[in-house]
Parts: sequence; structure tokens; C-alpha cells
Amino acid sequence: MSCKRIAGMVSLVIWMTIPLSAQAVNKQRWLTVPAAHLCSLSVPTTDTKVRPKATGFRNEGTTNAYVICAFDSGPGQDDIASPAEPYDPYEIDMWFSGIDGKSHTFTCTAVNSWPGFGIAQMEYISKTVIIDPTNPYPMTGVIWQPQDFFWGDLTIPTSGAISVTCLLPPGTAILLGGMRVEEDVGS
Repeated sequence: MSCKRIAGMVSLVIWMTIPLSAQAVNKQRWLTVPAAHLCSLSVPTTDTKVRPKATGFRNEGTTNAYVICAFDSGPGQDDIASPAEPYDPYEIDMWFSGIDGKSHTFTCTAVNSWPGFGIAQMEYISKTVIIDPTNPYPMTGVIWQPQDFFWGDLTIPTSGAISVTCLLPPGTAILLGGMRVEEDVGS
């Protein structure tokens, strides 16, 4: 074997062992969580007909109940005090259904931050849920987007925390919640 050939092979091996610069790649993801895991009663009690089931967080009782649904931080956000973007959500959605065949109208309110962290100003944004039993689709969705929030531009400004509270009427169910976020998937 010639010296040139050996030198070429050694050069190739050395070149292959030199680390290449990695490029971060972000990908938008939908994180979808069934309401049985996402939601709980705001005031827990054992004397209620509001409960998590495989078919949603359901109010099978006869009175309204406050329910809170808390979303986890987006993937990649270290803690509630870490810089938010690009890990703030692009969108939060909640999906509802009637379970009694009647019309229902009620309000859900999202809050985008923790008090006192200063990363994102706390804002309470209410949306009206209208369940119409004549709608051919079995679910009704409500969406919170960046433009709903004062400081929102491309994402919903958060301190790594966002929750939605609903006064859930009898005969209704929260089916699931979703959050569209950006995740660093490497290079």
C-alpha cells in the first residue's frame, strides 16, 4: 500500500472524528391531554357527581361545579422562571360535550401565569362555551390564542403555567385539552 493511500485513509478517519456543529431544530407539537387527567374540582369533595371518567371530566350531578384544568409547561422549559419563548404555547384549546341532550352555555377563564414572577403579566381571559345538541359534531371547542392576551404576539405569554377554570353545568363534560408548543428536537 502506498504512503499516499495510507495518508489519505488517516486523513479520512481524522476528518470523520471531528465533531460537526449541531443545528438546533424546533418542531411544533400538539400536546393533547384527556380531561380525566387534566382537570380536577376546584373545591374537592366526596359528595359530588362531578368526576373523571374515560369519557371526560363529567358533571353528572344537578348543580354547577367549578373545575380547574392545569396544563404542564411546554417541553424544553426548565422551570417557571426560565425564559419563556420559544416554549410558551401558541394555542390552548379545550373541548366540551353535552351528556344530557340539552343546550348549555357557560364560561371558562384561562390564566396565563403565576403571581409575582414578573416574566409574564397575569391575565384572565374568559371564553363562552356553547353546547348545541343539534350540532352534528359531538364536541365544542374553545381556543385561546396569543392575540387574546395583551402581551401576546406569536405565543401566549406565560411563566410556564397556564390553567383554565370553568363553572361546569350539570349534563356537560370536558373531554380534553390541548396545547400547541414548540419543542427542540435536536439536530
